[in-house]
Amino acid sequence: MVSRAQIVQQLLDAIPDVALILNDKRQIVAANEYCLKVLGVQSIAEIIGKRTGEAVNCLHAFEGPMGCGTSEACRDCGAAHAILRCLNSQDNVQRECHITAIHEGHSSSMEFLAKANFVQIGPYPMVLLVLRDISAEKRRQTLERLFFHDVLNTVGGMAGLADLMVIGPSDRAGEYAQTIQRLASNVAEEVSAYRNLLQAEAGTLKLDVSRVSISELFQEVIESLAHHPVSAGRNLMVESRPSDSIETDRVLLRRVVSNLVKNAVEAAPKGSVITLSSQVTENGLLICVNNPGTMSESVQHQLFTRSFTTSGERGRGLGTYSIKLLTERYLNGHVTFESSEGTGTIFKIELAPLDPDSPKI
Repeated sequence: MVSRAQIVQQLLDAIPDVALILNDKRQIVAANEYCLKVLGVQSIAEIIGKRTGEAVNCLHAFEGPMGCGTSEACRDCGAAHAILRCLNSQDNVQRECHITAIHEGHSSSMEFLAKANFVQIGPYPMVLLVLRDISAEKRRQTLERLFFHDVLNTVGGMAGLADLMVIGPSDRAGEYAQTIQRLASNVAEEVSAYRNLLQAEAGTLKLDVSRVSISELFQEVIESLAHHPVSAGRNLMVESRPSDSIETDRVLLRRVVSNLVKNAVEAAPKGSVITLSSQVTENGLLICVNNPGTMSESVQHQLFTRSFTTSGERGRGLGTYSIKLLTERYLNGHVTFESSEGTGTIFKIELAPLDPDSPKI
């Protein structure tokens, strides 16, 4: 009935976002030209009968017993919620949706505003699902947080200390100068981290491979977080042998470990101990970061999605996403985690050595 109604296809093609018509089993029966372009398919026949997650190759689409919408992770999918509520209430529903899709062996994170509109075509209840890409908006929010919150707050602190150096007691000038130096380093670190993330997503990030001592790298991370507000009342413990080392990119690995430790410190209650450990393995090196806190199943399902955050602040949520992106696309590694009441939360990074003579991109 949909394919015979020419006006339906014309209306779909007039929508400048991904637009799908789904039946009451959530299967695709029609799609607009823009959707086919985004999915990289030649005709609607290639996706007819598939559900939305299956069509975009969502990471969790095939984990459940009956495909898209039936896995544990699907319980937290904004698109699934919008579609089901739309069918049940016969009303229009809107939700944000974060999808991690697999393309050519690599994962990519996408953010959509999913609008599910109830439509009746003949005797059949259906859903017009429109997916608007809001990735650029999420990036803007992140950039605003970075520069308008973190960077400006730090620069304000530097300016205040500089004023004290001018008008305050001269015997504390050295102390103020050291603090300004540390704050300036933090600003450079924040900006560099965001630049690296953009380059990593674009595939233009250059590697600098060398032999890296893990115990020295752990010490650098601990020192960089020593004066960070989130570290107050938490203790960091290292379990690493001086001989533990690997051929890798030092800057990227330090960024990954630093994000892991910062997240662990934020999640751990005051007075707790966060443990950093390393172990040489048959294939390379295993790095673990353990904190006594635990994560809910909902958080675990969305943890590596760009823009997802447990902090409740808009525009945040790049930490774990960048950990997975840098580790698995550039550092020849794999990220896993487990979280339970008995062991707390443990993030594990398994790394294989990088070839110093391999291409640097």
